[in-house]
Amino acid sequence: MRFGVALPPSGQISELTSLARSIERLGCDWLWINEDRLQRDSFTVLAALATSTDSIFLGPGVTNPFTRHPALIATAIATLDELSGGRAALGLAAGGTNHRMLGLERRAPATALRDAVTVIRHLIAGEIVTVEGDTVRVRDAELDFSPVRDRIPLYIGARGPKILELGGEVADGVIIGNLATATGWRYALERIHAGARRAGRDAGEVELIAWLYTSIDDDRDAALDAVRHMVATTLVTSRPILEQLGVDLPPRFAHEMERVHWQLSSAAIEPASVLVPDELIGKFALAGTVADCRGALGRLLDAVPEITGVVIVPFAPRGSTRKQIVEWFMTEVRDRQVERMGG
Repeated sequence: MRFGVALPPSGQISELTSLARSIERLGCDWLWINEDRLQRDSFTVLAALATSTDSIFLGPGVTNPFTRHPALIATAIATLDELSGGRAALGLAAGGTNHRMLGLERRAPATALRDAVTVIRHLIAGEIVTVEGDTVRVRDAELDFSPVRDRIPLYIGARGPKILELGGEVADGVIIGNLATATGWRYALERIHAGARRAGRDAGEVELIAWLYTSIDDDRDAALDAVRHMVATTLVTSRPILEQLGVDLPPRFAHEMERVHWQLSSAAIEPASVLVPDELIGKFALAGTVADCRGALGRLLDAVPEITGVVIVPFAPRGSTRKQIVEWFMTEVRDRQVERMGG
């Protein structure tokens, strides 16, 4: 079982590098930098972290082929791999929340991702590649330098059925974002296994990573409130699959989001998030006291033994810090979980 942390690039880069060193000292295996909206550039931040750490694996969590051309993703991740001494990992998915502000239309995301994986893998392997897709196009492209590794681990982030299947088919691992229940994971595993079968792969070859918004505090209500807006965002982006996840969209929340045309801006999500009931938060996040989070994670890992890694996205209640959330998770939740599993 591997553990990691994903951070939005908020705060000064000096703050992020200091936090990265603390995360590495706590024994985390991965440190991912989120790529969303128009925040600090993820690869620039990752370069700073590469020079500030020694052993932790680093990567964007996650980039996409709509806002970054896959050939440029290949150059960036290969450059990061060189800078970090072979510690890069690539998280790739179909979206984020900046498409609208960039004037982009996210069409045929599973096809775009498949083409992106082809481009990235072949370029990093030192090959010349041509792809003429609807979204992804390269013609006789090749890198002008030799990567330090000819294959960098590639993880596809997904919740939708087609992209989960694609992950099972072509990825080294699948990041299942913000599903914290056995019901949600059964749905995801069915689709991943279907993709693996289609490719003639053993599904056991695919790493399965639980990616969870996480907030820990002695005040349970404060911890729930710290992740409520992110759970609200997940409810909006997961509308097509909520039935498979065993979740009903709260009527008052749905009415408010309908009023703002289901926009994902902070101005739209924040007022609606207060209408997300407490009982829904545990379906998409780890939130509460140390004992709450330890119990919830233990139940999830017992119910879904296929999970091979857990990545937390820490959200700090007022008066706390992301560093404190990570410390609590690694020492009071992760370590106890490893002990319980006999690790």
